[in-house]
Amino acid sequence: MASPDLTSHHVNYLIWRYLQESGLGEAAVMLQRAWNPDPQALPFAPYIKTHALVTLVQKGLQYHEIEQSLDQDGNPVPLTPSKYFFGPVPLEPEKLKTRGDHGEVGDGLGTDQAPASPASKVARDSGPVNGHLTAEPATSAKRARKSGGAERPEGALNGDEMEIEPNGVHEHASVPAGSPSPGEFGVDADGDVSMGMAAEAQDQEPAPEMPPTFTLTTGQSVGVQITPAKAADLSPDTAVLDVAGAGHVTRTLWRPHDSTVVAAAGDTFCSLWKLSSQRSTSAVQEKLVESRGDTTCVSTVAWDPTGQKLAVATYNDLSGSITMYDVHGHAVDLLPEVPRMITGLHWGEKGSQMVVVASDSRVSELALWDNSIRPDEFPPPQVIDGSIYDLTWLGDNQVYACGDGSVFQCDVDSSIHLSKTFSSSRLSTAWTFIRCAKRANSPVVVTASSETASIWIPTHDMQLDDAHLGAITTIELRPQPQIPELKQNAPIILASSSMDGTVKIWHIDVESKQFDCLHRLSLGPSVPALTSSFSPDGYAIAAASENKLFIWNAERGGVPMATWTVSGTEPPKKEESLDESANGFSEPMPDRSLSWDSDGKKLAFGFGNQMAIVNFQR
Repeated sequence: MASPDLTSHHVNYLIWRYLQESGLGEAAVMLQRAWNPDPQALPFAPYIKTHALVTLVQKGLQYHEIEQSLDQDGNPVPLTPSKYFFGPVPLEPEKLKTRGDHGEVGDGLGTDQAPASPASKVARDSGPVNGHLTAEPATSAKRARKSGGAERPEGALNGDEMEIEPNGVHEHASVPAGSPSPGEFGVDADGDVSMGMAAEAQDQEPAPEMPPTFTLTTGQSVGVQITPAKAADLSPDTAVLDVAGAGHVTRTLWRPHDSTVVAAAGDTFCSLWKLSSQRSTSAVQEKLVESRGDTTCVSTVAWDPTGQKLAVATYNDLSGSITMYDVHGHAVDLLPEVPRMITGLHWGEKGSQMVVVASDSRVSELALWDNSIRPDEFPPPQVIDGSIYDLTWLGDNQVYACGDGSVFQCDVDSSIHLSKTFSSSRLSTAWTFIRCAKRANSPVVVTASSETASIWIPTHDMQLDDAHLGAITTIELRPQPQIPELKQNAPIILASSSMDGTVKIWHIDVESKQFDCLHRLSLGPSVPALTSSFSPDGYAIAAASENKLFIWNAERGGVPMATWTVSGTEPPKKEESLDESANGFSEPMPDRSLSWDSDGKKLAFGFGNQMAIVNFQR
């Protein structure tokens, strides 16, 4: 039986796997976004073994040597160095270890490479490089680095000094006044803004762009820009839709696996918006719920993971109800009522089960709805004293919920029942957000308190107080790699946004119990980050203020790649202060919502009574 023809999809998949296995996650994501949003869905993907590209290349080199060592009649001939595939000059690893004054190989200084992520550091320190074992393990990340003759301490990241705080968090150290470093007010070679930069310097004009470094001497050469260009303005590729009338948009949700349908919801309405094509920004509205002058309100909405049903919860006459709608806006199911407001709808990964949270200040109920059974009423709920603010699934049989002073672990089978309670040291702390992941077959649960700006990992007894100077507005875990072998050992990367005007990206090391702040992304003076969200592939992170959208490269950080500003608005005055955010604003800040489509190429940004459809095509 003849083997199938080799296509570009086969080659791209091998390269994509190689990049991830080598720790070059950013490059892998860039290839994925430009080629195929879900490479693991290709039919041949399950059959590809680890290090397949290196194995194939090595076998190809062996075949090349055999071919060159035989003449046309099949007789042996001497294999001279001039016939080697890579030429007669041997590769000397020692010559690649240093680059003059530009830093050591792998440190990201003086190169056009992205800064090394925690995953890439592990891969480069302990494994083969480009498929070949080096003469000695790479140790550049562990050595003291030099800049202008001054040694940097161990643990420097992207050329910025780090200091270890007593609470176990690594933060970028500020540069003392009066002794600025050469790169204090510029952009370093990695494309990251210096962490010692003063706030005023962020408003200055960017430094002149450096000429591109060309990477090829044969064939078409592509310029690699070391210093990033000014943030792209996404206004030409953005459409603004009037969606709420006199209401206010609180949720925007793209339909899973569909870049043409997005749901928008507020307290008094819920509707579907259908784009004519994936690249189009013109949309048609399909109303699901709208205010008719009664007391009915929309409390929460959620797509099932397959995108077949949109669950919409409403509240009226002291009871909550859930209606299921299909993508055409038709009501296809009505679930049993519950005797209080429904505050959360949380689908399991397979889309057949959903945990319904009905909560008030006195008591909360967690009920399980099984779409495959469709009972006449909900099974007995799990009752928990006090409020439940957020809930997340871990696998198919476990959920975690956060409340006042505690995190609750619940098992799921035919119903939901409490199996363990984690109590924080401060019983009065309201834990507002919760996310979880699994590493080495163990759960890692991360929760955050909006009021105290604290981050707590109850499964590993880790807590970071005062992670921000203002209230935390949201937390998100960076999406995990799709390859199962890499998923188990992927680093835990958390983003937290805050009213202090920053989004921080943290590397959480549960073994050493430390929080390492990789990037501190600033929206500008007195510009609170009201929400933030990773793109589905983890390549980018978006954050929104009251009137502006920012998008950064999640690996590089630094200056935003792109921005969009609500037309006709002005930025806040610089003399305004966010000090009061730590104790709460006198007037609540407005809701802002962000949602990425499944391809990570469009954003739905809800603000006021409008929704912006932002095309993020790179």
